[in-house]
Amino acid sequence: MMELGFFSLLYALWAALVALVVYGLHPIKRWRYRHLPGPPFRWLLGHLPEIVKEGQDSVQERWAEQYGSPFLMWVGALPVVVVSVPDQARKVLGRPTRQKFAWLHTGEEGKLDSYSIVFSRSLDLWKAARGAWQPFFSADSLAALVPTMKASAARLAAHLQPAAAAGKPVDIWRELGLMTMDVVGTTAFGVDFNTLERAAQQKEAEAGEATGAAEGTSERHVRTPADRLIWAVRTIFEFRALTSPIVALFVLCPEGEQAWRWLANALPTPGLRTELKARGELRAVGTELIEQQLALTAGGKGGSAAQGGNDGSSCVSAAAHARPAAIKPGSFLSLVLPSLSRQAGGDTLGPLWAVSQGINFILAGYETTANAIAYAVYLLAGNPDKEAKLLAEIDGWGRHKTLPSAADLPSALPYTAAVVREALRMYPPAAIAAREMADDVTLGDRAVPGGVPLQVSITAMHRSPRLWRDPQAFLPERFMPGTREAAEVTPGAYLPFGDGPRKCIGWRFALQEAALSLAALYQQYTFRLTPGQVPLKTKMVLTSGPADGVHVTVHRRE
Repeated sequence: MMELGFFSLLYALWAALVALVVYGLHPIKRWRYRHLPGPPFRWLLGHLPEIVKEGQDSVQERWAEQYGSPFLMWVGALPVVVVSVPDQARKVLGRPTRQKFAWLHTGEEGKLDSYSIVFSRSLDLWKAARGAWQPFFSADSLAALVPTMKASAARLAAHLQPAAAAGKPVDIWRELGLMTMDVVGTTAFGVDFNTLERAAQQKEAEAGEATGAAEGTSERHVRTPADRLIWAVRTIFEFRALTSPIVALFVLCPEGEQAWRWLANALPTPGLRTELKARGELRAVGTELIEQQLALTAGGKGGSAAQGGNDGSSCVSAAAHARPAAIKPGSFLSLVLPSLSRQAGGDTLGPLWAVSQGINFILAGYETTANAIAYAVYLLAGNPDKEAKLLAEIDGWGRHKTLPSAADLPSALPYTAAVVREALRMYPPAAIAAREMADDVTLGDRAVPGGVPLQVSITAMHRSPRLWRDPQAFLPERFMPGTREAAEVTPGAYLPFGDGPRKCIGWRFALQEAALSLAALYQQYTFRLTPGQVPLKTKMVLTSGPADGVHVTVHRRE
């Protein structure tokens, strides 16, 4: 009997090993996609080692040149079809269905993700969000935001004065992040973030988080609703659930998605615990803002208790925190509130939905815009002839004049705008656009089965020598109408904000803020790179950004 039991165990182990080997080869899936070119498949892992080592955007750029478009790559057990030419990109991005992401969140946190305009797979919920967002990005709304953008840029310029005087290097990417957080946070929640003035407190909080000491240590420094929102938003960007090692299980064995999600929440990593705490804080403050505004409206007061200089601390304290004032008129959330109580995707849109929109507004506008401006500074520092053209344009407008209005910006500073656009070409923050099609589709001369994730490699398109002359050269003239460089641009090859129904709804907001900020900085300063940063290292999580920052010395213009 013992021998029989031993052989049964041995047989079971052998069968399990065979099953694992066969599963890791994915013979059925690979047969289905056998006609698509791509790099050699690796057992079980697919192309995860290359993705982890080089970054998904970088390997896609390399393989697009090697295998053409479309090509097939394997993210663990997940086949992904990648395109990198304009006509195929247009076809893929013309479909609004978003690729599925391996989110770890459950319950209300999972619902928060499902409401996202960026990641929602429900077309009804996505349409509801886009309809609510649209008024904020009208021409009139963008014009009204110019004073806020100018004020934040002026505060950043003043913030850099000590570094300029001392000749001390700064990470301009981090400093720009403070400025863009100021703009998007204040305009999203209607509470003044004043992030540049709070930089010292933030550094103290981040130091507490970096030691891991204390998920709550940094919160001890937080009092006002603005403080709470800043801490929460920055923490979410620092500890994204997508960076959890359990995400690897989702792609290695997607059939176990529910089990992996349960495991992630049953045994959360310190990073996930910190992120969940920050998301809870963000939900709490956002919900308080919304409920207070709804109470004011129901009471016939309309308007807002928050007019200028509002960080929410003027209101009566609730629990251990100051209770926020109501939402400012014209803020993003104030324009989203009329959509509450509507039906979408079989759900009633409530305060949690509105909070999700505020979170996603910051997600879409904080890091991406800071990345774009930092890339522009990096490129200008390495190309003094282009910097000279920029300075001449700014000086022609007026060194000490107020920056142009939204209406005057395109005609007043066209080269400044072209610098931003060329920086977005060379370093697109949204490096990959992901979709999914239910039906079969033909891309080029290849038939692609329905249901497979489809990705447009925007980095590969923007840097392809087949689509751009001298793609590694920084040439803002490509975006100056009437120039030879502009005439050579391939139609459809420039997609920094995506394309189709899901094209970034805030693209005009981003371009406006980036151009105004760049002009404000170069009215007063020039920047020089510290040694060892060429070529610039980048990293990609949700967006592509500088891996180690952009370190410069700040030089005041005479």
